[in-house]
Amino acid sequence: MANSEIANQLRVTKTFYSSIFTGMLVFLAVAIVIIQGNKAEGGNGLDKIFIVIVPLFGLLSMFIARMIYKRMTTNYSTETDLIRKIMRYRTTKIISWALVEAACLFALVATVLTSNYLYLVVVIFLFGYYFMLKPSKESLIHDLHLSAEESDIILRN
Repeated sequence: MANSEIANQLRVTKTFYSSIFTGMLVFLAVAIVIIQGNKAEGGNGLDKIFIVIVPLFGLLSMFIARMIYKRMTTNYSTETDLIRKIMRYRTTKIISWALVEAACLFALVATVLTSNYLYLVVVIFLFGYYFMLKPSKESLIHDLHLSAEESDIILRN
């Protein structure tokens, strides 16, 4: 197994993470511009619905993302190839990130529809949680319960 291939796999994982975060930031900026340019009164009925649904959906997404991540990473110990483990780790991370991103985008859409900045608090919490999901060599080693030999290979790259 080539060290360059392992380094490439880790770089791809970090690129996915950065791309998703950049997309969320761009959508946040667009949402704020739309709200600033449109001081229309948001639907009061929508606001009453979203005031409960947005935080609930955010919390559920964080909880489900963590639950799926834990469940999927426990199944990786049967893999023998380190590259396959890294690829499956990335897949699991992408699923977790997508759940958090979905909640973030939902909160941003609710913000645009109602012009209620309160939902941006949910977005900020989701951004914070997203930062906690940042991929690292240490989390890869810890979460996949890699052997000492595999850990050394990862840490050298």
